[in-house]
Amino acid sequence: MFGMWTSYDNYIDALKAISEPTRFRLVRLCAQGELTVSELMRIVGQSQPRVSRHLKLLQDAGILERFREQHWVFYRVVQEEHYQLLVSGLINQIEKNETIIQLDQSRLIELQAARATLSETFIETELPDWLRLHEYHGDTARFESAVQDALAEKTVGHFLDVATGTGRMLKIVGPLATSGVGIDLSKKMVTVARSVLAESGLAHLTVRQEDMYQMRFAARYFDTITIDQVLYFATNPDALIKETARVLKYGGRLLVVAFTASKTAKTPPSVGIELSDIQQWIESAGLKITNTNILPGDSLDISLLVSEKAKDAT
Repeated sequence: MFGMWTSYDNYIDALKAISEPTRFRLVRLCAQGELTVSELMRIVGQSQPRVSRHLKLLQDAGILERFREQHWVFYRVVQEEHYQLLVSGLINQIEKNETIIQLDQSRLIELQAARATLSETFIETELPDWLRLHEYHGDTARFESAVQDALAEKTVGHFLDVATGTGRMLKIVGPLATSGVGIDLSKKMVTVARSVLAESGLAHLTVRQEDMYQMRFAARYFDTITIDQVLYFATNPDALIKETARVLKYGGRLLVVAFTASKTAKTPPSVGIELSDIQQWIESAGLKITNTNILPGDSLDISLLVSEKAKDAT
């Protein structure tokens, strides 16, 4: 029921940590997404020292992980399967109509609504130019289906979306992944994407503020990586794909999505890049292109290129 534990002591420590009432509440909240100490304080109605102490014990027991984002520290349930199964199994034993559970949940919903309002305000007033390119995608269902078909041959596994923006690719590919991360250098876009994950119920995914040219991930860390409409705006797309290849596992796949010039358009918008350039960048990174699908558009085509990392690649 609870997966494979390599240590009896670790399993008992995890049970002991969760068994305290406040820590159970914190774990239940963090299982639904990443939250800061101040947010958790507002939900459970306890002081910063007490909440921080409980979080530290849960982290020491291996149940929660923490990460820093500028001045904020976020907590979430770790993604290892045996911890996920343990937490979900315990949480599901409690009726959702319990008074304390209902109160926590209503406060969490209020907090998520406030996050969503901030995200909507940003999108309406400061929407980056590159996000406006989505209007050229045409039928959304057709695009989503093409992305899922492109990745259908293998399991998605541990997933990375580079320059995630509003988290659109996280929403499309995330349900197929066992775990995943979206990165973006913009703090505001990370806030937007985090809100999208909460609204979509994708608690097994996370977002990080990260430089796509110098990612703080170990080599060969991800099974599947996507780069969606980023290359045109990248100052050095060749270096970006090389850095992406570095964190891709042997046998892992990279999906590049880019607007390319439509053969039928008389005056296409100047946002496309040459398909041959993309192919050259991918191949120079040591990846082998296995599939190319072009979705025709009125002004621009959408090219989806899937490549794999061979075992002898650097």
